[in-house]
Amino acid sequence: MKSIRKTMLRTCVGLAAAAALVVGGAGMASAATTSPAPHHNFWFGCNPWQREHWNLNGNNTVDNNQFSPAYTYSITFKQYGSCLSGWMTDGYFPTTQPIHGTVYGNQVTFSFTYPSSYQGTRTFTGYINKWGYVSGNWTETGTEAASSTWSLAYKVHRACPWWYWPGAACQVHP
Repeated sequence: MKSIRKTMLRTCVGLAAAAALVVGGAGMASAATTSPAPHHNFWFGCNPWQREHWNLNGNNTVDNNQFSPAYTYSITFKQYGSCLSGWMTDGYFPTTQPIHGTVYGNQVTFSFTYPSSYQGTRTFTGYINKWGYVSGNWTETGTEAASSTWSLAYKVHRACPWWYWPGAACQVHP
């Protein structure tokens, strides 16, 4: 039984080494330095092929805690790797505008530009806790110069299926 395990281990290691030679090349050719292939910086330097821990895709609600009771905005996230896009609706203004942002590890940032200079662009920066709840602060560039805290009404999901180990990173696409 032990010899079968050893044979399987040697076979797997040998196949991995052969694959590395095929992919990486052998000898001096693989030692040459190359620059990484450029990727498109769609929004704020994000990477659509980045593996992530969290999946924000879908509909949610932003609770803006600037006033009591909190103002609520409906939001739809589309996540490609670390890139966030989608739409947010502020029914109090009223306006629906695109959002653009990033997700890196447990950090999320997205911006929403109002069609007036009073609010300008609101940037929401937040943290995703280990249960998937998101909260943080927002600031704006407009003449109102307001800021406050915010949270998502519904938790976000892990990027990897449940059978992956905690903290694993996986591809995320809508």
